[in-house]
Amino acid sequence: MSDFEEVNKYLKLRGPDLTNKISINNINFVHNLLHMTGEKQQQPFIDEDVVCLFNGEIYNYKSFGDFSTDGECLIPLYKEYGANFVQHLDGEYCVCLIDFKNDLLLISSDVFSTKPIWYSFEQNHFGIASYESALKMLGFESPTKLKANTTETRKLSSFLKTLTTHPVYEFDLKQYKTSFDDWTSAFQEAIRKRYATSHQKVFIGLSSGYDSGAICCELLRQGVDFHAYSSEGYETMSVLTARHKLLNDSIAKGFVFRASHEDKVFAANHLKTNVEDFPYRISSSSSGYKEYGSVRGDAGSNALAVICNMAKENDRKIYISGQGADEITSDYGFAGRKIFQHSNFGGLFPENLKEIFPWNSFYESSQLSYLMKEEYISGSFGLEGRYPYLDKDVVQEFLNLDHHLKNGKYKAPIFNYLTEHQFPTQENEKRGFSL
Repeated sequence: MSDFEEVNKYLKLRGPDLTNKISINNINFVHNLLHMTGEKQQQPFIDEDVVCLFNGEIYNYKSFGDFSTDGECLIPLYKEYGANFVQHLDGEYCVCLIDFKNDLLLISSDVFSTKPIWYSFEQNHFGIASYESALKMLGFESPTKLKANTTETRKLSSFLKTLTTHPVYEFDLKQYKTSFDDWTSAFQEAIRKRYATSHQKVFIGLSSGYDSGAICCELLRQGVDFHAYSSEGYETMSVLTARHKLLNDSIAKGFVFRASHEDKVFAANHLKTNVEDFPYRISSSSSGYKEYGSVRGDAGSNALAVICNMAKENDRKIYISGQGADEITSDYGFAGRKIFQHSNFGGLFPENLKEIFPWNSFYESSQLSYLMKEEYISGSFGLEGRYPYLDKDVVQEFLNLDHHLKNGKYKAPIFNYLTEHQFPTQENEKRGFSL
């Protein structure tokens, strides 16, 4: 019998507020709660013969009824819509649901699999968990991570057989919009919903680049009390200084630091001790997937660990991340020129988007690798990562932009947003976090 504390080690860090263990019909359910929204309520949710666990946040839960917390809406939606109920959710989540009466097991990611969910169906046993390590410690040999944008159902009594697999959302690939207005509106709403439903406080990592800059600008415009943390190391300091001046003139707070030796030692030790490793599998359109480093070996991971530690000390639990902006809006390139080798098409969007969609890093490659870096590290501090650039409406509005508009500027809609709001920016600058 595996030691429960070891099996639950990384999972408990993600959900430090309450751990619940329960056995139903000889199936063991364990949930670790990170209390973010509504009343503090333990999982699983149970309604007659239906049992449900979920991780993440459902932003539109109040539109379904008078629920005291977001996860309460899941079983009622399942009973109304069946296995397709996840298509009605707006949020960042993974879900596991068992319907004993109808002999059904359902697992689902959100559109970009922002919250990890692993599963293994081996011989007469099955296991589902947020981390691969938990399943391996339970004796499963080959856990699999559920792909993004996937809902899968199986017959509970013979779970090795898949019944259905279907997408959570199907993107419209028509490129017909000749204005950035709808993208900007979707982006503004994506920022709002990521803090509005929770009682917890917000923080960001702020570089001198586009992605975190637009997040910072919109949080300022919406009058949010948030903290912004910046590392001096590899930034354009004139831009960063101007951004922090705006922060200091608002209710938000900005912190600029130069990493000390102690910071680097702390980050390395934390990653080794508290963060499950995740290998990066990166590809371009011309090469197969290759392992290219990992969460623990990424210099950006050290910076994120230091920032998350500062945020936790300041009682900030919602991390609004810029992950996904590179993969969706630029493909790490511009006008056909690859800024990084794992760029798929150099950021030159064709007239017919079907020719390239979905490109490798839309769901997989650097998207999956770097998203899991954000999730695994923020989760190890008991913080929740949220990703406005991966909001399905923001992505949909980008896809619908005319290809000339997409190709007119590097990260065209983000650049347009920054210039429209006169936020300090250096054109064509690609920046990230590192120590």
